[in-house]
Amino acid sequence: MTNHYTIEIISSKTFLKITYRDKKFRKLEHLRGKLDEAMMRQIGRILPHLESEIGGFNARHEGKVNYSVIVKDETIFTKFNSEWISFFSSMPPHIEPKMTAADSKSLSQIITYLKQVNAGDELKALEVWQLILGSYDQLDKFYKDNLDLKFINSKLNVIIRKIQSSNNISTASGGGTVGL
Repeated sequence: MTNHYTIEIISSKTFLKITYRDKKFRKLEHLRGKLDEAMMRQIGRILPHLESEIGGFNARHEGKVNYSVIVKDETIFTKFNSEWISFFSSMPPHIEPKMTAADSKSLSQIITYLKQVNAGDELKALEVWQLILGSYDQLDKFYKDNLDLKFINSKLNVIIRKIQSSNNISTASGGGTVGL
């Protein structure tokens, strides 16, 4: 997982961006402010090698350097994928799924379809995805034994219909939404 932090050197109003991948230092970028040769020689003193060291560095350099995390919004793909990983991992033998390019493409197609039938509403599409995964145990053994995104994508219409019929729910009329 990749995380980004800003480092503000208060005295010179210099801003840097530091990147950690798998909790290890990966990259440093100069965002704005003065960065002269003397600062370049001393910059290593304010750069934590490991992401877990940021709290200690923040305390050690209090009043001189500010460290803050750059928070980025979760994409719709990340939300759908998190739900998928949680669902798949909950099934015996309780391992995380292997994600290939084909799996990512299948999940993207599922997202596109669920958004389309829900008038572009990402939140509603995510709710439907959660309902599909939450109702998966109601399906026939054939479907339960095929926990693969490529399979689910190829049989999504059938899966939705089976879940609807097992719950005696019909699709919403007029809006084109999938009413699970």
